[in-house]
Amino acid sequence: MKQVKTILSGCGSLSRAVCSTTLICSKQIFDGGFLCVAGGYVVQIVQFIMLTFIWKTLASTNALPANVSLGQLMTYTLMSAVLHQELNIISPATSSLWEGSIIGRFLRPMAIEASFISETIGRFWVPNFLFLGIPLLLFAPVLSVSPLPASFRMGILSLISLLLAICIGFAIDLLFASLAMNLKNGCFAALAVREAVYSLLSGEMIPFSLFPQKLGTLFSLLPLGSVAHGPLTIYTGTAHFPYRVLALQFFWTVILWAFAIYVFNKSKERMISFGG
Repeated sequence: MKQVKTILSGCGSLSRAVCSTTLICSKQIFDGGFLCVAGGYVVQIVQFIMLTFIWKTLASTNALPANVSLGQLMTYTLMSAVLHQELNIISPATSSLWEGSIIGRFLRPMAIEASFISETIGRFWVPNFLFLGIPLLLFAPVLSVSPLPASFRMGILSLISLLLAICIGFAIDLLFASLAMNLKNGCFAALAVREAVYSLLSGEMIPFSLFPQKLGTLFSLLPLGSVAHGPLTIYTGTAHFPYRVLALQFFWTVILWAFAIYVFNKSKERMISFGG
């Protein structure tokens, strides 16, 4: 009998496989020593400090919009840096195609989507939170930045929004992996396109409140706008209608995952990969 693996197949064994893969990948990132990964964390810390100085300069010259305060903007930037990996998801889906290691993931006793998700959590999320997120949260008060949400209710809603944003992020990542497959191993082209549009259109680096009003509203309605802009605006209390933001995120989650699974399954038939 033909057995079809899905992302939810064998929930018990799947959870153990995900936990084991996550643990292995979280240790694997330090195989070359801490200095091999410390450079990226230092760059992100410097970027955060520079942005805080920029926002303070704009506030001192009354250049900030009237609908956002300096405190909200600083908290937005802080949480954007702390949650960078969760808001800008880059799984091994595209890089494994270039390395040739993607074929091994098809042989694992778990759905390939679950394999990419567990590797992302272990390889990027865990080290990022331990060596960037926690230090930034502790260092933030020195720069007069509050790491707390606007209210307890907004904190809970932003957590729900973050979970939906993560679902959207993985779906988008799977679509870019499908693009690389259709480009005949054009992994670097897919990554270049992604990097060019992601940070700007997701609102991760620059909040949409600093954009012209119509342009910011347009970006917030796009799928990428639901990734970073959604949870961060709810967390800082700048979202006027948080439940509408959650509804929009849920809509894009359903649409994008259905589309991503369909496109990825079709693209696998065209996959060309060398190496291993």
